[in-house]
Amino acid sequence: MRESGLANRRSASVEDPPPNGRPIGDVFKDIVGHLAAIVRAEMRLVTVELRQEAAELKSAALAIAIGNVLLIYGGIFLLLGAVYALALVLPTWLAALAVGAALALIGAIVVKTGIRKLKRPRLG
Repeated sequence: MRESGLANRRSASVEDPPPNGRPIGDVFKDIVGHLAAIVRAEMRLVTVELRQEAAELKSAALAIAIGNVLLIYGGIFLLLGAVYALALVLPTWLAALAVGAALALIGAIVVKTGIRKLKRPRLG
């Protein structure tokens, strides 16, 4: 008799809904549904943030590219000015040759320095 009363209590406790009136299965379904919604919302947020960051990087890269082109043109005109200035005391062809030789020498030094840095072992 005692065993049947215990069995009735166990089966009754498994089938009875919790005190708030919702079965545990429904609560777990709601939790999983809410977690899925949170993950989807986070993914949308990350997508929007990445698009905004990409747009900012694109405008920054464009500004850098335009700035570099202008710097190159400025450098060309400075070199042209140096040729014209030297042409006042030297023949024009010799002035252009002198400026070109100076640029070639500076370029060779920069390239040699870069190659030396690449060959140097990195410690750290």
